[in-house]
Amino acid sequence: MIQVLIVDDEKLEREGIKYLLAMEEGEWNIREASNGRDALQILKSEETDLLLTDIKMPHMDGLELTSKAKELNPGLQVVFFSGYSDFTFAQEAIRYGVTEYMLKPVEPESFHKTINQTKKNILKKKDKETREQKEQDFLQEYFLESYLYTGKKDILEKSEGMINLEKWKCWHCAILIESDMAFFDTAEENFSTELQKELRRVFFYLNLNNRQSLLLFQDNYCDYSLVANHIYMFLKRNYKESFYLAVSKKFEGYECLTEIMSQLEQQMEEKFYHPEKHIYSNDEAHLNMEVKEVQDSRLLQLISEDVSRKDIRQLRKHYQCLKEKYS
Repeated sequence: MIQVLIVDDEKLEREGIKYLLAMEEGEWNIREASNGRDALQILKSEETDLLLTDIKMPHMDGLELTSKAKELNPGLQVVFFSGYSDFTFAQEAIRYGVTEYMLKPVEPESFHKTINQTKKNILKKKDKETREQKEQDFLQEYFLESYLYTGKKDILEKSEGMINLEKWKCWHCAILIESDMAFFDTAEENFSTELQKELRRVFFYLNLNNRQSLLLFQDNYCDYSLVANHIYMFLKRNYKESFYLAVSKKFEGYECLTEIMSQLEQQMEEKFYHPEKHIYSNDEAHLNMEVKEVQDSRLLQLISEDVSRKDIRQLRKHYQCLKEKYS
């Protein structure tokens, strides 16, 4: 979808441009403004790919509008329309990086040629931004996952200049999601996007493996147990797999992320003892009490499953739990 803003003080002119644009291939989201001042407010508040503007308008002309618009968005594509064949205007337009300068009345063939080239420029720019964002996301995920499991500071040193660690400082709570199946291998690509729409809050999504993903949240003043319940209901409503969620304590700074991850995994252990529960808090005293109360038969069953899966870490954990009950 290409976001377009048409600016002209004559409504008939705007309607004409809209009509010509509707004849072009592609998806266009069109907005209008009758002067440069109103247009600038739209440009400040809404994403815009293409500005189609008259030059002579009340309050703010097209040249001033373009100058301010380019400050907001240097990559904005701009096409001027004018009833004046003025060389000075044309020179100014070039100076401001205007894509095209067209005379009114606009000829359909000329419009088609201009818009077609402009569309190619926009799509090329979007493709480049998408590639760069994917590269940045990959690096963020790579360094974050490495740091989560090792806590080595040299990982952060290697990341300097490649990722923005300032974003990591904004995180204050983490929620670990675990599935009983290899859900995250087959989940649709827009899973995190759909979840973000559902929650209506910003989070960083990190897929850890085919059964686990981690969500990192920014809001420091929030009951994340309620957020976890919201997530669980969303998952239960939309997917057939069983899910378990562990909610971290509040934290400050990314230096403690390794400890937070370890605590989340410890909390998630509770599902082996109480599989009927699906959300686990960060109440460590409660977790320890629950583990001590678990039946020997259940522990022996878990140990047997650990052996079958060749899960050495879990085997040691459950064996130690059984040993402590009788020590």
